Amino acid sequence: MRRPFFTYSARRTMATTVAMAGTLLLAGCGSSDPTLYSLAPVASTQPAVSASQVPAVIEVRTPGVPSSLDRQTIVGVQDDYSVTPLAGAAWSEPLALMLGHVLSTDLQQRLPGRTVFAQNDATTVPAEGAVEVEITRFARDSAGLVHLAGSLSVHRVGDADHGLSVPLDLSASPTGTGTRAMVAALSQLTGQVADMAAERLQALPAAPAAHHS
Repeated sequence: MRRPFFTYSARRTMATTVAMAGTLLLAGCGSSDPTLYSLAPVASTQPAVSASQVPAVIEVRTPGVPSSLDRQTIVGVQDDYSVTPLAGAAWSEPLALMLGHVLSTDLQQRLPGRTVFAQNDATTVPAEGAVEVEITRFARDSAGLVHLAGSLSVHRVGDADHGLSVPLDLSASPTGTGTRAMVAALSQLTGQVADMAAERLQALPAAPAAHHS
């Protein structure tokens, strides 16, 4: 069987085409890297809590986040029947872990003199109080308003029956239409959750007196 005959010019043209295709493929891979975003702690607008009944050591449990939100790609719009990710925008770390760390930092600012840490942080100090958050909504709606919804509960460790719980239904108008503005608004709403947690930790029933035999 006779092999196909290619001229030098044809071979050169083919090689150039393959090289260009490879270059375009590499360029496409490089341009697909997403912009990474992080939630940030925010200062409280309320006076710091200093009540003596607030547990001395508080653990912020890793928030519960549904799999529809706990993904690398940021969800830009979350409506009743749809979840729309943002192309080219991703969280810098898993959302549940990031929420836990930012919330613990926010809460530490609101509770001077107390020790606050996120679940699984390296610490040898046993927690006396716990903060638990469940998230069901954490994005814009179709009108552009940013929402944080779910539930918040606080209790003394070992005394969950006397804990305090409250639903979360917070919203904010971002300062712009971009992803950065949305993340900033979500950070502000996370700070409001910390405000609510600090108030409820202050309102917990007194720790039961220790009984000595």
